[in-house]
Amino acid sequence: MQTQEDLMERLAAPENLLTAWRMVRGNIPGYRRQRSSGPDGVSLTEFERDLPAQLGTLRHMLLKGRYQPQAPGLFTIAKRNGGTRQIAMLNVVDRVAQRATQQVIEPLYEPRFLPCSFGFRPGRSIQDAVYCTRQLRGHGYGWVVDGDIAACFDSLDHKLLINRVGKQISDNRVLDLIQRWLGIGIIENGLPADRPNWVAHGCQKASRGLRRGVDWALNTFTRPEPNYDPYSSARYEPSNYVAQDGDEYPETGEDSLEEAEDRFYQYPREDEMKRRTLQNRAIQQIATGGLFMGTSWARRSLTKAAPVAIAALKSPAGQLALKRVILSGGGALGAAAGVAVTTYFLFRKVVPGQVGVLQGSPLSPLLSNIYLHSFDVSITQAGYRLVRYADDWVILCPDQKNAEIAFNQATLALDRIHLKINREKTRILTPSDRLDWLGETVE
Repeated sequence: MQTQEDLMERLAAPENLLTAWRMVRGNIPGYRRQRSSGPDGVSLTEFERDLPAQLGTLRHMLLKGRYQPQAPGLFTIAKRNGGTRQIAMLNVVDRVAQRATQQVIEPLYEPRFLPCSFGFRPGRSIQDAVYCTRQLRGHGYGWVVDGDIAACFDSLDHKLLINRVGKQISDNRVLDLIQRWLGIGIIENGLPADRPNWVAHGCQKASRGLRRGVDWALNTFTRPEPNYDPYSSARYEPSNYVAQDGDEYPETGEDSLEEAEDRFYQYPREDEMKRRTLQNRAIQQIATGGLFMGTSWARRSLTKAAPVAIAALKSPAGQLALKRVILSGGGALGAAAGVAVTTYFLFRKVVPGQVGVLQGSPLSPLLSNIYLHSFDVSITQAGYRLVRYADDWVILCPDQKNAEIAFNQATLALDRIHLKINREKTRILTPSDRLDWLGETVE
């Protein structure tokens, strides 16, 4: 695999951060920028007032390994086909950092993605996915498996995702950065949010006190320094998604690009398809996150560990292990040691794996495409015509028998990556049935 020891340097380059800022700003209409802020209250307009200082501080934190993403604000919206979806609102600085990361790592994965994947990719759109589906259905592939993945974004396995991301990224600093973002998007597995927890409450209170102290110290002692501003002459260039000369994308037996692409000889050709003085404030908001980067992790871990430890100690296995350690250690010291040892061993068996990515963050669409790439490979290598837009997908078949087999193949392929098919919303359509997909009708 090609090494990328300087990937973080490219990520934190002034030109890349400036491009990322302009992309973040461009996603929000001008009249909304004064109100578009994250949980820290800093709007796009306020961020832009002292842009060189904001981006310079972010660059320094990224290169020194001190950048720590902050917990996002969450709100719920209604889904088009029923149910609700939780969307994250990140701080502006976190949006810029994620977008800068996406711009650097997307070219490493884009050449490997298959033609059947249309969601959130450069040069591809919903209209392209619908056009491709309509063409296939009109040329002998009338039977359709209209698929739905149960809580897809909420179910992406962190360990599996990082393993897949690590196949193309060798810079451990970038991998650690992605893991931090995944950490703030964990689907909580502890006590319900409305149940009081003195451990979490104590951590939150201590964190607020420490942050107020650091804010006072930075207000008192920080002074702007006349340093060189690398952003004053940085050029704004759009992201380049074309692979550089000499880049290598090694193939594996599991996902051979050539074998998978051979399955697409009947897909419509692509040329037929239509085709973003606040200097102290910046230091306060980013530096305090760096200084206390362990606080949010500890609070989250302790919040989950407390109820799980209690449940483990109440179990028959926990009671037996605790009794043995107390008898061997004796007295209060033995009891304390027993609790610690028993909890350590049982915690690993009880706590479920970390899952879920934030919807609404700049990096989530790319991460989901990386995660679902093996699903694309499995279905296309089996000889089926797949069209996927993020977590929405259809498999087009020539007859009923192939459609039924494809349904089972999709179920197995998703199960291998720890996802479940939504059997209530996944159905097989005949050639005479109307397919309503991605907001359009495909007949």
